[in-house]
Amino acid sequence: MQINITKASLLYLLTMGILLIASHGPARANSLIDIYSMAKQSDTDIHIAESRYNAEYQARPIARANILPQASISANTTDNRRKVDGTTFGIQGDTVDFNEHGYTLSINQALYHHDFYVQLRQAKNSVARAQIDLDAARQDLMVRSADAYFNVLATQDALTFRKSEKEAIGRQLEQAKKRFEVGLIAITDVKEAQASYDLVTAREIDAQNAVEISKAALEVIIAQRVDLLHPLSDRMELVWPEPNDPEDWVYKALEQNLTLLSSEYTTQIANQEIKLQQSRHLPTLDIVASHSDTDTGGLTGSREVEDTRIGIELNIPLTTGGRTYYRTKEARYNAELAQHQHEKVRRETIQSTRDAYLNTIAGISRVKALARALESTQAAAQAAEAGFQVGTRTSVDVLLALQETFLAKQDHSRARYDYLLNTLRLKQAAGILSVDDLLKIDGWLN
Repeated sequence: MQINITKASLLYLLTMGILLIASHGPARANSLIDIYSMAKQSDTDIHIAESRYNAEYQARPIARANILPQASISANTTDNRRKVDGTTFGIQGDTVDFNEHGYTLSINQALYHHDFYVQLRQAKNSVARAQIDLDAARQDLMVRSADAYFNVLATQDALTFRKSEKEAIGRQLEQAKKRFEVGLIAITDVKEAQASYDLVTAREIDAQNAVEISKAALEVIIAQRVDLLHPLSDRMELVWPEPNDPEDWVYKALEQNLTLLSSEYTTQIANQEIKLQQSRHLPTLDIVASHSDTDTGGLTGSREVEDTRIGIELNIPLTTGGRTYYRTKEARYNAELAQHQHEKVRRETIQSTRDAYLNTIAGISRVKALARALESTQAAAQAAEAGFQVGTRTSVDVLLALQETFLAKQDHSRARYDYLLNTLRLKQAAGILSVDDLLKIDGWLN
């Protein structure tokens, strides 16, 4: 049996082989920017914000359409049967079947409609608010992506520390058993080591579960499973906020915070609604024009009628049963509500900005303090281990020192991630968070 392999077939097999090898190669780790890029494509909240913006954007052309010419055409056709008894103009009555048909073209141009111009200003503010809300959603996505990213890293670090702690306590347990066998220590020391080992085993299970939960939370944002993330390196810098004054950040937030700016537009729209409802009392003026052409028949025969009209139409509202009055009153209360809500947002903006600033400052001190605490606990653990070897310290002392060391490692790891998140939240509160801030953090990843 002879097999013929063409060049094209050989190239195809080679290509598929390369792809197969690549597909089974090591998975690529994702950076923070990678996660944010995936989130922009898949996050439901950002898609909701984009759809809401696209819908709101139509408000302006819709409002502008009111002040542009309006034209319509209508046509009709009707079959008639008319029976006439007696005479009409000397013509003897009869039963006549005929068709009546025609069309009417109508054109209307608003000259003065105060409500149309108020609606146009409202629409402009609505579109501006929608753009701000979309920008706020993008900033929120940056923070949520970073939060989910760092939460995965933090839980992975905690799991790594638990495994190392379990391994260290396991070695201590083995040493305790051997020392007990030769009569150097009491059985209580073995029991203490066994209890610590069992406890850290349970904590390891909790840590593994926390990793899976954090990955599932990230999957909600990016719509796919990610197992490998670039860890945070030791190159991370602790940078003080610039300017280094909380009141400067508050001032900046009052000028640029996106939630606050959106609230300001909401207040303006509510105040314009009062003017819109008040304008229902005002007269309106329009240019109206029409042209109609009707063909009909009857006892006297068929005929064609053309009618062309152009004029100005003035409409003066007299009474609407109080509807305009009460709608204006309702608009005033809604404007009052919007003003109170705006003041609430303003106060919350001040508080959140100060909190973010203080948390950032405290985060720097906390990271430094925990780094020193980690060095101290590691030194204490080494001293306890050395003392245990020469008989001056008990196994309980060693176990406690080991637990303190791994707890310090976990706290130090979490504090670094919290510091980075607080720097992002501070810039978000000030309305200046951008992709460049994520890129800066990306430079500190391995």
